[in-house]
Amino acid sequence: MLKLEEITKKYGRKVVLQQINLEFKDQAGVYGLLGRNGVGKTTMMKLINDMIASYDGRVSTSFDLAHIVFVTSDVSDYNSVFQGKITKLICYYENMYPKFDAHYAEELLARFNLDPKLKIKKLSTGNKTLVYNILGLATRETVTVFDEPTNGLDSVNRQKFFDAMLEDYAQHPRLIILSTHLIQEVENYLTHVIMLKETALLVDANIEDVQARAVRLTNAELPNKYILNQRQLGSTTETYLFDTITEEDIREVTGQGGQVGYYDLQTLFNYLVED
Repeated sequence: MLKLEEITKKYGRKVVLQQINLEFKDQAGVYGLLGRNGVGKTTMMKLINDMIASYDGRVSTSFDLAHIVFVTSDVSDYNSVFQGKITKLICYYENMYPKFDAHYAEELLARFNLDPKLKIKKLSTGNKTLVYNILGLATRETVTVFDEPTNGLDSVNRQKFFDAMLEDYAQHPRLIILSTHLIQEVENYLTHVIMLKETALLVDANIEDVQARAVRLTNAELPNKYILNQRQLGSTTETYLFDTITEEDIREVTGQGGQVGYYDLQTLFNYLVED
């Protein structure tokens, strides 16, 4: 169990998170933390990983904080461990994390054509991201938190990484939390969706519930439903809902000569967080 209660965090006078209540109830799952730039995604991840000392509220876990791994490519240049050879970093992770699988890490490095003898400071942004992602996966800790794991990656390596993540998650279930701007690419990998808007928690639900409520009506209307957007394309009217619909609702739409469809998580996100 991982729980955030009444969390408020300010940087100077700027409020980044305000009275956030959030519980990661699942021992295993892939949680997508979504929000526009500056809404507090990284701050929340650092709070979870006990990397921020000053804030209001409480973060509690049913396990030792040492079992939470924070993965980011934004690593200080002043730490020599993160500037030397990849092999040196593998040894560092082996000493830090009891469940770290060095053989698996080396296998993934080979899959991405990364020579472990290379120095990290000489790598491109994308390859640095891959190295940290690989080492984060190989820890196989209770909670792994990925902050923008697609930073600098091309589309091929993004898919390869997410496929590797899902493959290892299936064999070693644990709680994975990731933030990304590439929502369309990760939708099929998520089990749970968390959306932040400004300083508040907007959505906290499993992916099936979110997808079931992302309803698009064509040439039909349903009263008392939450409408996110409506657009006219010639003689076709499309209405985007974020609400529960029943079999009776579907019959009503059909009776109007309309159609019921669904739209993707990226579109839902855009409509929910736009100003």
